[in-house]
Amino acid sequence: MKSLGIIETIGLAAAIKAADAACKAADVQCIGYRTVGSGRVNICFEGEISAIRAAIEHGTGVIEKKQLLASLVIARPERSVITALQKLKGKGFCQQNAPSAFKAPAMPEVMDSQMSREEKASVKKGNKS
Repeated sequence: MKSLGIIETIGLAAAIKAADAACKAADVQCIGYRTVGSGRVNICFEGEISAIRAAIEHGTGVIEKKQLLASLVIARPERSVITALQKLKGKGFCQQNAPSAFKAPAMPEVMDSQMSREEKASVKKGNKS
């Protein structure tokens, strides 16, 4: 891992907004997120130190100050830090995957019972009716 950046927010929407702005501002990858509890969400980024600094600065700048709890930049993190992050519960921490928060919501059961098999398949594929 090159460098590590973390933004801690209150609320998932603020975290997504910060992650989007950070990834657009610099050449960094969002390597995961973790919900801590009480609405706190940590977003983790990886990249070169200068890119991480720019991304964290931009990501924290687009959300409201009351939604920002903390931000952190670590240049060349110690391997034990990475090992500890990998053991924490979360979505995609220290992996090259995007957060799974962007999955489509499940179909409501009411709609499910009223739809034919073909309609269900069409909805799952994303086709419009």
